[in-house]
This record gives sequence, C-alpha cells and structure tokens, in this order.
Amino acid sequence: MTNSQPLSPFDLDQVRHLFISGDRKRSPLVLLHGTGGDETTLIEVAQFLAPDHPILAIRGRVVENGYYRYFKRQAVGVFDLVSLAEETQWLVAAITGLAERYQLNVADMTAVGFSNGANIAVHALLTQPQVPFQQVMALHAMQVAAITAPQNLDGTLVFLSYGTQDPLISPQNFAAMRDNLLQAGADLSIFQTDGSHNLTNAELQAAQTWFKAQRRDV
Repeated sequence: MTNSQPLSPFDLDQVRHLFISGDRKRSPLVLLHGTGGDETTLIEVAQFLAPDHPILAIRGRVVENGYYRYFKRQAVGVFDLVSLAEETQWLVAAITGLAERYQLNVADMTAVGFSNGANIAVHALLTQPQVPFQQVMALHAMQVAAITAPQNLDGTLVFLSYGTQDPLISPQNFAAMRDNLLQAGADLSIFQTDGSHNLTNAELQAAQTWFKAQRRDV
C-alpha cells in the first residue's frame, strides 16, 4: 500500500499533471477527471466555475482498456477495494506534494471531480485524516465503499450533483453516499437534474453559484 506522506520530488516527477498559475491570491482548484479523461479534460469547466483561480489537474495512473482512471474496477460498478485504498493514498500524497511544489494553500483548496474523479474525492474525504482540500464539488459521484467510521468532516463543504436518469448511479447508491457524508458532519448542497451521467449547463451554473457563495476571492 502506498504511503500517505507527500511523495518525494523524484516520485512527483512521475505524476502526470497540469498546473495553471492563475491569480495566486485566489483559492486553488484541484481537478479530478472521469474515466477516459486526463489532466486537460476539466480545464474549461474549472475556468467557468472559478475564472483566474490557480488550477492543479492530476491524471489518474490506472489504465483500463486505454482509459485513464483513479482506481481499478472489476466490472462497471464493481470496484477493486485494494486498488481504491492504494490509489486514494497515492492521490492525497500527490496533491499534497504538488501543492507544496507550487506553493498552494491546501487549506483554501477545492477539489472538482467528475464521475471517477468525484468518487475518489469523496472517498478521500471520508477516509483520509489529512486530505489536502477543504471543499469538494463532486459531479456525478457514487458511493464506492461504505465507510462505517468516517473522518470528522465538520466544516467541510460539499456540492453534489446527481441525474435522476443516470444509468450508473442508482437513487439508493446516491442516498447512501449522501448519508455517509452527513454522518461524517459534512455541510452538503445537492443539485438534482433529470439528466444522465453527463455534465449540464444547469448543474455547472449551480456549482458556480455555490462556489461563489463560499468564497470571498471569486
């Protein structure tokens, strides 16, 4: 299992990522793509949500049939929990190390994840004692593992979006994830659409409004 301490400079050089400096007085975003995406996929989304904010986008290091992901799965909706634990710790270490390299304030950092990236962001919140972001926009996330003893998330702000016609995320699964976050003490905002497993203008506008309401530097 990987170490949750920051990666060494040599190891960090192996992390495929993209950094956009933006206005360094503003709070940074860390971008976590969906299956098949990479570190460039959510750049336009981030620039819509928070123009001119620093951006750190990290590519998942798992490859499934040529598609990048953040952790392995055995089938659609069936996850490799050993890989999930290892890759969550790796991601936390990578973000922490890269934030130090680029002199980003992790106390002000917001994670923006879609699908697989949203899943690992939520899982990191629930399981990691020193997660390097204090806010999360989890777009089309699902519960990948029930956490019976989650981390204390008092004061952690989470925006969730969910499509009622999403073929990958059942209402029961979304409710279980929501309840797990509430159990941990997270402050949740939920935006529901009648769409599928894709981003919509309405949810991005809702996410932008939520983000502006939390920040003084937008």
